[in-house]
Amino acid sequence: MRVNGGLAAAHSPDFVAAWRSVYCRVYGWRREGRFAVVPSLSGRPVFAYLPGLNYSDLNAADARELAREAAGRPHNVRALSALEGEPPPGSLAVLRLDLGAFGRDRTVVWERALAPVARKRIRGAWKRGLRASVETGAAAMEAFAALLSITLARHGAPMMPVTLFSALVDALDARILVVRGPGGEALASLLWFLDGVLAWNPWSGNRRDRDAGDLLAWTLIEEALNAGADVVDFGRSPVGGGCCRFKQKFGAAPVPVLWLSDRRADLHRLYAPAMKLWGALPNVVTGAVGPRLCRYLADY
Repeated sequence: MRVNGGLAAAHSPDFVAAWRSVYCRVYGWRREGRFAVVPSLSGRPVFAYLPGLNYSDLNAADARELAREAAGRPHNVRALSALEGEPPPGSLAVLRLDLGAFGRDRTVVWERALAPVARKRIRGAWKRGLRASVETGAAAMEAFAALLSITLARHGAPMMPVTLFSALVDALDARILVVRGPGGEALASLLWFLDGVLAWNPWSGNRRDRDAGDLLAWTLIEEALNAGADVVDFGRSPVGGGCCRFKQKFGAAPVPVLWLSDRRADLHRLYAPAMKLWGALPNVVTGAVGPRLCRYLADY
């Protein structure tokens, strides 16, 4: 896979500036230059560009230059990599669907990008009476947050404060998609952002309903096409893992991320013991502690 054309589209500077502003305001972080200074539980703050983003507005050369500015201090800088070829198994990558490669045609994307099993499950969702739509307001945020919290707990990850999502929705071009059953119950939901030609989905929640998950992903593609996007970014996943394979069913290809840090960038191995412990804690504990803990996670 050659990383070029639409697949190489990064975030815009305006998007990154707004994102940094929201994170710093919600978490009470100070700023130093282009960095957000994230307090650490170990005592030394991390100079991060930028928390919550899988990559930024930087190219590889600019990312290395910014990392050099932070030399001698804990830091974390991310950018899409210009490397050719697929990233190695187990490494983190973002999974991207190049809509331009299919002429931005809904029918062509359906027939050529989606795997047969994805189309089958989407049809199954329709037959069951499941429906996906864009929702707004407090009820939409409540449904999304509840489903995301369930999913993060299942994976041993802390839940961010709902105020963060609300602030991001207010500051950026963001939409919430919700899949509901025949009785109106929320089965799956995601939050996605439109940044120029890029439709980016960093967070999704699901009650372990496979039909609902596939319908949600397809609806994201449809909404991205309607919004004029050229690329759908389904977020990061370890290459070769279950989440990666799910996204590949929708024509997404893994694109490597350049991760410059004074620490190990392999988050899944780094946090594996903590994730196992976190997943074993009662929901009442994780629900109370999680949003506060996220303030100290520069690479979350």
